[in-house]
Order: sequence, then structure tokens, then C-alpha cells
Amino acid sequence: MSLASVVGMRANLRTAAFRLVFVGLCTLLLAGCGVKEERSLNIPQGSATLTLREFARQADVEILFDLQIVRGVETNAVNGKYEPGSALRMMLEDTRLGVDFEKESGAYAVYRKEF
Repeated sequence: MSLASVVGMRANLRTAAFRLVFVGLCTLLLAGCGVKEERSLNIPQGSATLTLREFARQADVEILFDLQIVRGVETNAVNGKYEPGSALRMMLEDTRLGVDFEKESGAYAVYRKEF
């Protein structure tokens, strides 16, 4: 298999994963459209598959993520009053995950960082 075909396959997989995220593969809760209001959060350190769901519940926001991307990632604890986007960035700091806010959908999208 040539390098060009491997690179092409990787780009196709990334595109497919991105599409899966946005068709609601792992849609959680109803959206709070770009919530800037601080929320009281008590999210323990732990498995991203669990802590992202708990974060969505406590912050009353929608988070989209692909289970295959977040599986095996440990997130940081977040305790206190924070704006949801800032708190998510704190949770994901020093992990292989990042987060973007999607204005169109009103949801936060978790993605794998490229190093």
C-alpha cells in the first residue's frame, strides 16, 4: 500500500468520523445555545465516556463525541462555577481531546487533537 493511499484513507476516516459526530452518534441532552452563563459543576476525574455525559447533565448543554475517539481517555476534575466552554477545556487539558463550539447546532463537539 502506498503512502498516498494511506494518507487518503486516513483523511476519509477523519471525514467519516466528523460526519458521524454531527449526525448525532453520541448526542447528549438538549442544547444550551453557546452558554456563557457560569454553572456550578462537580465533575470528578475519570473516564471521558462517563465524565462528558455527566458534564452535559450538570451544565445543561449538548456535547457531541465519537465513543471510539474518547474511549480510554481520562479527563481532569472540574469543581466550581465556570462557563461551560471554559470548563470543558479544563477537563480536556493535557489529554488527546479538544473541544469546539458549533454555533449552527448549539452544541459542543469533542474531537481528537492531531499532534
